[in-house]
Parts: sequence; structure tokens; C-alpha cells
Amino acid sequence: MAGLTMPVVNLPMTDDLQRKLDELLAEGLAWFVPDCARTVELMADAVRLAQQLQILDKEAQAQLLLARSHWALGNLADGHAAIARLLVLDAKIKHPRLSAELELTRGRLYFSGSEYGAALKSWMSCLRKSLSIQAVDLYIEACLGVGNVYFAHQQAGDALRWHEIALEFALQVNDQDLLTESYLHTVADMNALGHYELVLALSHKGEAAFLNTRHPAWLADWYSYRGEAYLALSQLDAAKDWLYRAWEINRKTSYLWSQSLNLLNLGKVCVALQDYPQAAEFLELARHKIASIGALTLMLRVYSQLSELGQLMGDHEMAWKNRRKYHELAIQNAQQLAKDKLNTALERRIRELDTQLMVLQTRQENVMLRQQSNADSELLQTLRNASLQDPLTGIGNRRQLDQEMPVLFQRCREEQRALSVLMLDLDHFKAVNDTFGHAVGDEVIRVAATILLQTCRGGDLLARFGGEEFILLLPGAAANVAVEVAERIRARLQNYSWSDIHPQLQATCSIGVAELCGEIDCNELLQHADQALYRAKRDGRNRVESYV
Repeated sequence: MAGLTMPVVNLPMTDDLQRKLDELLAEGLAWFVPDCARTVELMADAVRLAQQLQILDKEAQAQLLLARSHWALGNLADGHAAIARLLVLDAKIKHPRLSAELELTRGRLYFSGSEYGAALKSWMSCLRKSLSIQAVDLYIEACLGVGNVYFAHQQAGDALRWHEIALEFALQVNDQDLLTESYLHTVADMNALGHYELVLALSHKGEAAFLNTRHPAWLADWYSYRGEAYLALSQLDAAKDWLYRAWEINRKTSYLWSQSLNLLNLGKVCVALQDYPQAAEFLELARHKIASIGALTLMLRVYSQLSELGQLMGDHEMAWKNRRKYHELAIQNAQQLAKDKLNTALERRIRELDTQLMVLQTRQENVMLRQQSNADSELLQTLRNASLQDPLTGIGNRRQLDQEMPVLFQRCREEQRALSVLMLDLDHFKAVNDTFGHAVGDEVIRVAATILLQTCRGGDLLARFGGEEFILLLPGAAANVAVEVAERIRARLQNYSWSDIHPQLQATCSIGVAELCGEIDCNELLQHADQALYRAKRDGRNRVESYV
């Protein structure tokens, strides 16, 4: 809360007491990262002294640091108690930065307690207030928070978009902590999206920043995400090495969230290495720590892994007990997510704030480019590219389609050019996976993407729409031309040498074609293509149908 100065009630006070209060605040801030428990002790004294001296702004600083420390330690009830007092002080002080920081911290407390809707509202409030006073550091933190809510709703692509916004702004300010924190969130998203090779590349590129941070738990998280990526790639020795390095750091800190994630991954790698006793030790320790912070999503993971471990060990009672607990919590989590579902009003407010941030980014882009190093620029560009790329095929993903289709659509409409869309779906794809395995299924998807790419002209837009569906936009192509293109794609896919992948494999596709006409919008154009695709599948598959 730097720069917060408020009128002080004139009471008899000594210079020694004022000096003591300032020393307590400075010492508490210094201990905030390495030992939050120590910060709590110091801030309790600072609060009492500030109340004695009736210095509201100093008490507010102490209460804010107290709330942040309780959050870091997982003491959510105590953190909310500090926030409750802060709300009283905020009503009296009416300082915009205090209000924004209050909402930021309250959002963290709500999120740690799995109250996602309340967390989102607090972070959006923080974002609005920090934008009004141009407090870049606060709206970086708020963007990270909004991204985390999407991540909790298993929308990693949307999470990455918000975390990228935070990263871009973090590159503008001379604050190493904000930069490293933003990198951490983007790498977590990358793991969730399956960009494991990219996670490894980024984790090594960005390591220098983490080695210099004053947050040891962040370096541990950095190593932990690297270990998680190696684990997903079945490079078990490397995964174990980096996860143990992370644990050597984490076990000396008091950050329960970082410790819990680290222990979960250590348990998982030990299961993969068939070291079941060690896996059980790590997972039980993780369960104990997660229980103290009440994080439902983490608790679901630990009970799932303990149940799997029980099965592998032949301990059916252990497997059953943990599976039952998992289902109980899964129902609770589903109810929480439904309760906190991102409704239309919230989504609209999020879009409004997103627009404001985009304007700010545009205004400050030249400044950012001058300030950031070549390494940061390269890293950011890699992240941008990855967020728009489907990891399996290398073509555009749904997010790229959502970003670029409206622009292409509007350009064709303004220039009165034709625009057609092809929606392609691989026939009986579930049967391919069930019969030949997911590795073969993935190869079929990659081949289909390659055939589509070979058909594209400059200016066409190709994206994997989801699962085994693809979208191809053809600006300048009327429906009759688009049907011819679709027929070529269908024939090439049917005639591909699928036996090179598996002797019994054969794959075909169905394609729906629609052309821009009348006053329809982007979504309606896609719906028309979808209706044509449905007709192609209904009428026997391995065919092309045009919307009429």
C-alpha cells in the first residue's frame, strides 16, 4: 500500500511509538515471503499499536499484510477476519488503492476456499479500481486471478488468455516478482493444455528469473511444473529428479499450496516407478496439507491418486475408501462449480474489462517493446503462438478461430466478397479409438490436418474445432467452389494409405459446406455448416453436403 497517506487524529504520542510502528510494518513486510508466520506475529503487534495511536492508514497496512499472510499460510478464517476490519477502515479512509488491494486479497482468500464466483467478483472489482488509477501492478495480479477462476472451471485456454494479458503488462514494469509470477501461471496453463515440450523449453529459458526471485516457493513451483511435464512425457527419471529438487525447496517454506502440488506429483511419479510405499507417504502428506487449506480441486486429485494406489497395491479397502471419498467431494465440487457458474452478466463484465485492457495494451505496446529484452520478447511470442495452436496437429485451435473468424467475416462482408466454411468430421472416430487405441486415433487426426493444410491457399483459415472436427474458412469462394474443395479433401482422406498406420485401419470423413449470405452472423454461418454436416452423416457419411 505504498503512497497511502491519510489524516491522523492528534493524540499525545511519542516519536518512539511512531518509530516502533514503522519498524514493525517494515519488518513484517520483510518476513512476508520467507516466514509468513513471523509476519502474522509482527502485524498483530502493529495492529494493536496503530489502534492505540489511532493511525488508520497504518492499521490498514498492517491488516492488509495480516490478511495476505493468513492467505499464504492457509488460515482462511483469520484472513477473512482481517479483511472484515479492512472493510471498516476502507469506508473511513476512502483510498482507491487500499480498496483495490483489499479486493485483490479477498479474492485470493475466496479462491483458496473454492468460492470461485466470489473470488471472480472480487478480482473484477480490483481490476476496475486498479484500471481507474492506472495501478499496473494490481491489474496484473487481478488478471492472474481471473485466469485462475477459468482454470478452476477447466477452461485452460481462457485461463491462458488472461495470464498472457498479465504477462504482457508485467513486461512493462520493473518488477521481477510480477514477471516471474506471470510466467508461472502461463506454464501451468501450458501443462493443462498438453504443451509439455513447450513447458520444458520455457522452464529452462526462464530459469534465470526464478533463481533471482525472493520467493523460494516460486522456484520450487517452476521445478515442479518441469517435473510434471517430464512425467507426462514418461521421462520418469527426469521427472523424479526435478520434483525432488522442488521438494527440497518446498519443505523449508510455509506455502501449503506449493507443497501440496509438489507432493501430488511426487506421489504420481513414485506410482509410475512402482515405488508404492514412497508414493503412499507422499500422498498422505499431501492429503494432510490440502485438508488444512480446504482446496477441493487438490483434494479430488489426492483421493483419486490414493484410490489408484490402493488398486495397484491390492489393498481393496484402501481403494474403495478413497474412491468413495473422491465421489463425495466430486459431487460437492460440481455443486460449487454450478453455484459459481460464470453467468451471462459476469461474462459481459469480463468482456468489458477485457476490452479496456486491450486498449491499454495497444497504447503501451511501443513502450513495452522498447523496454523488454530480446529474450522476453522471444518467450512472449512463443507463448502467444502456443496459445493459438493445437498441440496435436500444429494448426490453429478453437481460440484462434474465435479471434480471427470475426475479422475475416467482417472483411469479406465489407468488400462484398464470397466466404464459405467447411466443417469436417471424421467418421466413426470413437470406433477408431476403441479398436486401435488413442495413439492411432491421434495419428488419424494429424493426417487429416495435414491433408487440410495441403488444400489451403494463402488467406484461408484452418482450425481444429474440437475432438475430430475441423473448420476451414475459404474467403473468396462461393458455395459451388467450396463443395469442389470439400470433395477433393474427402477423396484424399478416403484414399490415404491408412494401412501404413495399421493394417486394418480405414478412415473417412463427412463435410458440411455453407456460404455467407443475407444478414447472418459468424455463429449462424457455423450453424449452417453444422446442419449440412449433420445431413451428410445422416445420409450415410463419407460425403459432402451443402446448406440449402
